Amino acid sequence: MPVFDRLIELPLLKSIYMAFAALLGLLFVVACVVALLNFNWTSTAESPAEYLNGVAFGLSALVVLVIAHQHPLRSVARVFWWMIALGLLTLAANETFDIFARVNRAWADDDYIDLITLIITPFGLYFACMIEFVPPISVKAMKCGFAFQCISDLFDLGDGRLYHVQLFNRSLVETLTELSELVFIETYLFGLGCLLLSIVVRGLETPAPPYLRGRAPR
Repeated sequence: MPVFDRLIELPLLKSIYMAFAALLGLLFVVACVVALLNFNWTSTAESPAEYLNGVAFGLSALVVLVIAHQHPLRSVARVFWWMIALGLLTLAANETFDIFARVNRAWADDDYIDLITLIITPFGLYFACMIEFVPPISVKAMKCGFAFQCISDLFDLGDGRLYHVQLFNRSLVETLTELSELVFIETYLFGLGCLLLSIVVRGLETPAPPYLRGRAPR
């Protein structure tokens, strides 16, 4: 069995996965508490949970940047991950500061941005699996993340320009939308974190260059 496979089976790595998942779960609980404490049936303002979505997008961008730096400077993989990080940072800024709404009121409800993002996401996931050795746990997380994204966007787009379904109070719809969005962001973040960990572990398996072998540490 390869060294990498044995390392993945170590209880330590499984503990890291579980700790990371627990941390993301705690963040979601905090978002629910914040949304509950600030909920107002008569309010039309954005849900406070939206800011935590920005934080989750920002953390995802940070993980992606670290993944990018594991590749050579002029490699396709590094350029790809830089583009993903830039996109995530843009989404994080939009969640926090409503950039698109300030630039153009026609995009104020973000429906078009959400739809475009949903369309290009599977292509990005497929390309990531082509250029990386993605562990099964990350593949499952990415699949679940995309499923949650579809559900969240289906719910979100029903309260905007594309189509309109009024099932609940607007404030409740906004809150549920932001919380469902946080679910798929965190699922993607978990998959990216596991991918980064696998890249680091795989790097430990790589033998040292010939000119470094046998050299005593200083």
